[in-house]
Amino acid sequence: MAEWTVRADYDPDSKSWYVFDSDVPGLSTGADSLEELEAKLPRMIVELLALNEHLFDDNSRINGPHSFRLVAHHEAFRAIAA
Repeated sequence: MAEWTVRADYDPDSKSWYVFDSDVPGLSTGADSLEELEAKLPRMIVELLALNEHLFDDNSRINGPHSFRLVAHHEAFRAIAA
């Protein structure tokens, strides 16, 4: 099974999640919630792998089956009323 890693971060200004790093060539997307981002990834990963298969020496990674690991980071700083 070919496993792909997608790293996401939260942008507090736009209040959205976005992919900032991935081993899937060309993967760049965002969503309002982490759940929405996660739901978009399977279709996008398969489509991008098909478009970029010429970049891989090992066709077994392209043909699948596929899985992905979503690593997300979010930090929040909040004032606490005394």
